[in-house]
Amino acid sequence: MNTPYKLVTKEAAAELLCVSKRTIDNWISDGTLPMPTNIGRRVYWHPDVFRSWEDGKFGVLTPPECTKTSQLRRGRPRAQMA
Repeated sequence: MNTPYKLVTKEAAAELLCVSKRTIDNWISDGTLPMPTNIGRRVYWHPDVFRSWEDGKFGVLTPPECTKTSQLRRGRPRAQMA
């Protein structure tokens, strides 16, 4: 018996990769992402195709969690004072 799966949408891909939908469009255009299947105006990837691309791009590690820009420290790293 086949197990059901959920197609990967552009929105889901953007969320998984911590980028905007526009970046996903650009990555599709320049060949960074595998070509999706169009159904109407929406694009979808089979989850196995998307996961295999992800594994090939990032190795067996998953991409890091999204970090908010407010949490990032800007500027030159400084030595810690004891």
